[in-house]
Amino acid sequence: MRKEMPAIHCLELTIPPLPQLLTIGHSFWPPGQQHFVRSFNVYDMLFVMKGTLYMTEDDVPYEINEGSMLVLEPNRVHVGHRPCEETTEIYWIHFVHPAPVRTVDSGQIPWSIPSAKGTDHDVAPHRQVMYVPKFTSVNTLDIVPLLQRMLELHHALSPANSLPLQTQLAGLFVELQTAVRTQYAPRSRLLCDQAIAYLQQRLTRPFDAKHMEQTLHFHFDYVARCLKKYTGMSPLQYLHDLQVRTAKSLLENTELSVGEIGQRIGIENANYFIRLFRKQTGITPGQYRSARIGMT
Repeated sequence: MRKEMPAIHCLELTIPPLPQLLTIGHSFWPPGQQHFVRSFNVYDMLFVMKGTLYMTEDDVPYEINEGSMLVLEPNRVHVGHRPCEETTEIYWIHFVHPAPVRTVDSGQIPWSIPSAKGTDHDVAPHRQVMYVPKFTSVNTLDIVPLLQRMLELHHALSPANSLPLQTQLAGLFVELQTAVRTQYAPRSRLLCDQAIAYLQQRLTRPFDAKHMEQTLHFHFDYVARCLKKYTGMSPLQYLHDLQVRTAKSLLENTELSVGEIGQRIGIENANYFIRLFRKQTGITPGQYRSARIGMT
């Protein structure tokens, strides 16, 4: 059985744009070296490979041990509250990005809740978010190659290397976020995500509780409890919600008839589709399409 890991705090950052790298460095701090007092308008991400780095951010002390990382946030006061006691190997990354939207526990992140998707009517991107662990241990076997590659690109910075360097930073964030999702999410959260993925894949097929149970290898009642815990909906309710959201997109972006759209989302009976859509939205599919057309 998967061992539950305690939740960690994560910074929720709005994207786009993606964070932009300013600089990256790698050094060995001798015993007795201590970080100076600083407050500046950039993020400072610290990775400790050996030894311990002692840092305080706005009166909150951290001991960044071997195999750990800390993200210091912009416009906060950072200071080394204690000198290194042994040779300490660190990587640091400075990057710029707007301040975090909030700090959220990893177990509460809605990983699989669908976000708004862009259409050919949009002229600006929809708001999305990414998550960066504030203070946690890291898998150095996965992280160090990314950091080393970034150092190489930074040391030989040129127009040819600028884009690869920024994409390496994005890859580092993907690695950190994936670790948060897989290592620190409760089993109930992961099962909720699996249930959502299952329902998304079977959007056009009749709901089958037994098949869902067999596919996810958990009793249906438990799957339903996990899904409801994080979405407030039962599996069938969530499937209907997915179907109606898909229907909305088709109504807005295609000229398919109401009956054809119902078939596209797995509902052969047009009258049942209309009743379901009205129950979910308060209006009929035709009324929804007319209202959206009137807004363009």
